[in-house]
Amino acid sequence: MKGNKMPFWKHIEELRKHVIHCFCAIIIMMIILMNNKNIIFDYIIFAPSKTDFITYRIFYKFTNTFLGFHLNTISFLSKNLEIQNRKIFGQFNIYIWTCFIGGIILSSPYVFYEFWIFIKPALSEKEKKYSQKILIIVIFLFVLGILFGYFILCPFLIHFGYSFRISQVPKNIFDLSDYISLMIHSVLSMGIVFLFPFFIFILTKMELISHTFLIKYRKHALLIMLIIASAITPGDIFSTIIVLIPLLILYQISIYISFYINKKTS
Repeated sequence: MKGNKMPFWKHIEELRKHVIHCFCAIIIMMIILMNNKNIIFDYIIFAPSKTDFITYRIFYKFTNTFLGFHLNTISFLSKNLEIQNRKIFGQFNIYIWTCFIGGIILSSPYVFYEFWIFIKPALSEKEKKYSQKILIIVIFLFVLGILFGYFILCPFLIHFGYSFRISQVPKNIFDLSDYISLMIHSVLSMGIVFLFPFFIFILTKMELISHTFLIKYRKHALLIMLIIASAITPGDIFSTIIVLIPLLILYQISIYISFYINKKTS
């Protein structure tokens, strides 16, 4: 609203309206997922637990075709995972919780849009034009992170948990809640991590950091990224490197973004 300042309680009322819209979108998506239980669990959630998952097949094909050797000695899911439920309402609770998280993920583009609508009145005409592009980039980065977590990180974490053994005596029969937690943690954490360039954009616009700051403390940032990669993964070198590579790429992209903003404002 130009020429008028909106009272604080009006801002709260407006925010409440957008939060309700977001919540309704999440519930609608959740209900849709609940009505497609077989597709969600059999073909999406439990797909990485099967030997014919696309990531495993591509990995085998890549190593056989380009690297010239066969994975005879590597048990990259030699058989489907055995997953058990040990609680009376375990499957029902997992069903509700997974559909709720799935509702958040599917409705995330709309949630980002509602957030943009909320802050839009406070933006100038020039800011409104490029903020639409930022909204698209944010949605793209979040979805890209989700896909990376599902198709890249999850399969390698599952492989690590499946193949690592302290002895041949214990059998690896995985708990349902642990499996679902691994999936949700991997997917959502990578979705948030991939938003790193957006956070750098905001901090640069607020003049809290600059590209020279990011370059100067690159080594310190590398240590922090190693800690983040280790926190997301079990800590083995292979899966840590898998997470670290996109973090390094995102950090370099953030330097370019910060440099462009500093150059434009100077």
